[in-house]
Amino acid sequence: MGTIGTKLLTAVIAVGTWILNAHYLGPENLGTISLIIFSVAIIQLFTNFVAGAALIYMTPRTGIYKLFIPAYIWTFFITLAGAFLMLAIGRVFPIIEMIPAGYFTPVIVLALVMSFTSVHYMLLLGLEKVNTFNIISLVQSILLFLILLLILFGIRRYDVMSYYWPILISYGVALVFSLVKLWPSFKKVPLIGMKTLLCEIFRFGTYVQFANLFQTMNYRLSLKFVDYFSGRAAVGILSLGMQLAEGLWLISRSLGTVQYSRLSNEMNFDYSARLTLTFAKIAWAVTAIAMALMLLIPRFVFTMIFSPRFGDVKLVIASLSFGIVALSVSMIFSGFFSAINKPYHNTISSAIGLVFTIVLGLILIPSYGIMGAGIAATFSYTALALYQFIIFSRMTKIGLRDFLLTKAEISLLAGELKKIAKRSA
Repeated sequence: MGTIGTKLLTAVIAVGTWILNAHYLGPENLGTISLIIFSVAIIQLFTNFVAGAALIYMTPRTGIYKLFIPAYIWTFFITLAGAFLMLAIGRVFPIIEMIPAGYFTPVIVLALVMSFTSVHYMLLLGLEKVNTFNIISLVQSILLFLILLLILFGIRRYDVMSYYWPILISYGVALVFSLVKLWPSFKKVPLIGMKTLLCEIFRFGTYVQFANLFQTMNYRLSLKFVDYFSGRAAVGILSLGMQLAEGLWLISRSLGTVQYSRLSNEMNFDYSARLTLTFAKIAWAVTAIAMALMLLIPRFVFTMIFSPRFGDVKLVIASLSFGIVALSVSMIFSGFFSAINKPYHNTISSAIGLVFTIVLGLILIPSYGIMGAGIAATFSYTALALYQFIIFSRMTKIGLRDFLLTKAEISLLAGELKKIAKRSA
């Protein structure tokens, strides 16, 4: 199965998982789950300085043996250090308490399992075993869903751990399965030049990881503010609304995959700029239409699907709507800056967005709750996309008028999609 097909099927399974969680666990438990996942994501951002995308780049050049050991050591110690640091920060500044009370050990265990699995995933991609990666990712999603069904309908348990165990077990299986697939590629070599290798990994991953760190905080820091000012149930409603709205980014992410694969080895700057412009226009147009259709869905449909306790989900989606469309374009710009080896623009834009998230979040959330969180996110996403647009426009001499979509560009996109489809078939 190709990458895009896997993403679509995984997205469908994810929606089914959200529905089950909403109906049987409720807003408060869902809010706690969201905060646990957020805590794990923060830890992984730091483990990925060594155990992230840099492994994909370095694998063909060094082999997996010299990468596997430092990645595992780094992941283990950074996970422990990160968890204790977040615990300390939460006690000093309760408003940004990262780890929910009573879930310190579960967060550490889940972070270790997910981070080690991520190491395996990066090495598999570095070995160009994309189909293996797709299969394992899909199996993990399916297994999570099936175990959740078993707990909810077989054991009849309806608390935070009802979802925690399916995540942990499914990633545990993915951890073992991926290691089995990696094992034949292990070739023991002398561990010489490790200092140079680690410096290269850090250099490669620094801009990317700081951009990811800032962007993750843009996406999810509002959950902490809402938890502090409005309560855990509000976090559950906000997180579900965010997940539904962000589901529309599947369009941009799929386009971004095509874009990056084309531009990574493209030496013609004018072609890169033209292709990016086309993809950006497609991204905002399709995302805007999809968002408009989502906003037309009546409130009662959301309450029917997710239960009456999640009636305010549509309010979250509405407050996020403009920002979701703006960030769909930002994703395309990010791919362009990475492909032309100027990733620091992504770091700067994400930092700008984070400033808006913090300032507006502290101003709006105490008074307006989840709607304030959505409005703050919209300003954040729009600000970072605007910065990227300005830089892109200066570099390429492309103006706002050029963002009108033409038939020729639609044909170009269709041709590029056919190329990537042939490669992933």
